[in-house]
Amino acid sequence: LSAHEEMKFIRHHIKLAIKSSSKDSSPSRPKSTIETMGGGVWDCLQSAVSLRQPTLVFPVNDMQTYEPLPGMVATRDNSLPNHGFISCITAAGGCAPSQWNGQRNIYTPGTKGDVKPALRDVILMKPGSTVEDVFLGLKGMGALEGEFVRAEKASRIGEKPRPTTKS
Repeated sequence: LSAHEEMKFIRHHIKLAIKSSSKDSSPSRPKSTIETMGGGVWDCLQSAVSLRQPTLVFPVNDMQTYEPLPGMVATRDNSLPNHGFISCITAAGGCAPSQWNGQRNIYTPGTKGDVKPALRDVILMKPGSTVEDVFLGLKGMGALEGEFVRAEKASRIGEKPRPTTKS
């Protein structure tokens, strides 16, 4: 199934759900997005993710301090929270992302003297992904360059890092 075919399939079923919900919806209460799209789709996605949860990878530059990779600083990425979203986070008592400059309202890479937060970055990988998959993903993001030489891994904070194979 190609991405285009999948998009057509989903679009078709959303249209059917909207048509059927408009026939039997009561004018007193508007339906939520989940009800409009069909609760079954949402339940299916939740079940699928719960069966095989993604693997979390925290790429770091130092296995003792867990300092983040310097190339992972994304300042113009569309996936980053925007000014409005950050305002909501801080108004609710949360903290702005580590690279957010509140005075200028933009993301800025830190300077040499800045304390780098441990385990700042996380990548979600498919279950069963290899170290090579992570390496290629980081290389595609521009966080790494060159060829794979070696990698170390640890499953818990404080665990002694150990070399790992590429595959």
